[in-house]
Amino acid sequence: MDVYLEATIAPLDPAERGKVVVGWFEATLSGPLADLVWQEERAETGVYTRTSVWPSEGRQRIHMPHLGRNRHRLNTELAKSPEWAITEFYGEDVLGRVQCSYFAAEGEWSQFVVALEAGASRLADSAYCTSLVDFLAQALDDLDPIFARIEYDVFSDWSNIEAVLNRGPDESLPEGREFLRGYAWVTVCPEELAERLGGSAALSVCGAFHQVVPLRAGGVLLQATETLAGYTDEAMERVFRAIAPVLPEGEPCPDPAHPEHRFVPLDAAQLR
Repeated sequence: MDVYLEATIAPLDPAERGKVVVGWFEATLSGPLADLVWQEERAETGVYTRTSVWPSEGRQRIHMPHLGRNRHRLNTELAKSPEWAITEFYGEDVLGRVQCSYFAAEGEWSQFVVALEAGASRLADSAYCTSLVDFLAQALDDLDPIFARIEYDVFSDWSNIEAVLNRGPDESLPEGREFLRGYAWVTVCPEELAERLGGSAALSVCGAFHQVVPLRAGGVLLQATETLAGYTDEAMERVFRAIAPVLPEGEPCPDPAHPEHRFVPLDAAQLR
């Protein structure tokens, strides 16, 4: 897999959280992973699924071997707001994944993930890249997210800032409306931080972003370049400089355990 989407949203009551989880899986399975869903329905393609759900009530983990035959059951279990749920598509290797996690002990945050295999040609395809951006914007439009991102070849819960400043999610999530958790090809900035940057209008004309999309419930989606393939180091630095006022301060110190993260080797405080 080579594309990673992640979103974190604020605490919700169990019923609303369950509704959001169902919506995330449904939108993913009919959007970015739709082709894999189609292939799984045709056994001759060699694509299979496995689904696991860890219920919130402490019941035994539930396993479902075939998505197509268990779609209704999956939605029923997701609506109960599980602590963790994942559906993976695989052939010889893992081809795609949709996942949700609920961090009750850390502040009741909910995290949503999609990972998939795009391939080099689609990383440079503007229509395909636009479909990823549109999916994320529509999925988060009513959720007032704390943070979200789309990255290439990064499959870590730690964002680039968290990795190079040694700020674990347990620290950065509670401060997510004070400091932006990171930056990537696509970054979703919460409303409180977007306002400190001048709002969507100012961000649209600053020269760092291909597209700026205000979200209905709050926050703004920032797309750095038209395609993932076009997200060069120069483009990344433009993003960094544009959002430096809301990034946590500190001299980057790369963590050898997270070599996959791309970052600008500057202290954001120097640019304020």
